[in-house]
Amino acid sequence: MKKDVFCLYQELSTLTDKRRNQGKRHKLELIIMLVILSIMNGYHGFHAIDDFVKKHSKELIIIFKINKKRLPSYSTIRRNISKIEFDELNLIFEKWTKIKIKIDDKEWVSLDGKEIRGSTFDDEKRFINMVSLFFVNKKQTYMIGKVDDKSNEIPKVQELISEFPGKKVVFRMDAMHCQKKTVEKILEKESFYVLEVKNNQKELLKKAKFVAEYVPAKSKDETCEKNRGRLETRKVSVHKDCLDLFYEGWSNSKNIIKVERTTKRKNGKVSNETAFFITNLEENANYFNKNIRGHWKIENSLHYVKDVVFKEDRQKIRAKQAPQNMSLLRTFIANIFRNKGYNNITQTIRQIAGNIIETIKLLDIKSIRGV
Repeated sequence: MKKDVFCLYQELSTLTDKRRNQGKRHKLELIIMLVILSIMNGYHGFHAIDDFVKKHSKELIIIFKINKKRLPSYSTIRRNISKIEFDELNLIFEKWTKIKIKIDDKEWVSLDGKEIRGSTFDDEKRFINMVSLFFVNKKQTYMIGKVDDKSNEIPKVQELISEFPGKKVVFRMDAMHCQKKTVEKILEKESFYVLEVKNNQKELLKKAKFVAEYVPAKSKDETCEKNRGRLETRKVSVHKDCLDLFYEGWSNSKNIIKVERTTKRKNGKVSNETAFFITNLEENANYFNKNIRGHWKIENSLHYVKDVVFKEDRQKIRAKQAPQNMSLLRTFIANIFRNKGYNNITQTIRQIAGNIIETIKLLDIKSIRGV
């Protein structure tokens, strides 16, 4: 497929429509497009989306060629978003990412889960959990998946790695995912791993500490910076894995990385943290210092955006597949903004708010009137 050949409106028309033909007034793709445009203009939640549709009804009717001069109501939008099959919608998202996002060699890929706090009732403890496969430097999500009920993130992360179409990338995950099976999945992709080791792998952690203490460092790096009133010093050392962890199931392990982080706050309080990592990647300490820290961009550039900018956890959306569908659409919108070069999403929303034509142009839709 040629690059940039993707029409979102047309792709959405391929979704299974579970409604009866009798009484069906609006196309499913129109309903989803109205939700996307609403979020892109700063309207969140179904009541807010209904306000957006009413406010811009005249313009939307002209743009989308609606002959009956009537747009979907609040109840119609809410009901249909809950019925859309998440897996089908996710396939459209993945088709877009494969066309729009290039996979570079040694691309740092973070995998992390996020619970949707508004997806369950107050007396229930289990939230819907979405795992994202996130390109750190591009700040874009390449794949996303819903954690199965009565399961956890580990099998979903392994599934996403297996389905990932690229090779020779660097997978970075939290200590939860320091699993031998996860390493096997990564190696099947001819890729690299940088996995934090904690007490969930006690023997491995013990050996990593031993290597970092008694094996001379191959390289070292130190950085010091001030941010938000805190002075942070990071010391990183890389040590050759000389304990043959390969024979214990940690396939292709080559180096142990030690990261020491000291933070001094305005009030004089000092905190110290030390973390250990295993990796099959041969790079120096400066490289690891920069990129290990970059893993947290998934928190700042994705989870924070969805919670604070798109107000994901504040929305009490619980019906059927609506929570995961809305979460996927928010991720999709963040990708669209960043793919067009708009890194500050809050500022971008302020700039385009109310300008429907300019918003639609960001979606590369050229087959409807007025665009």
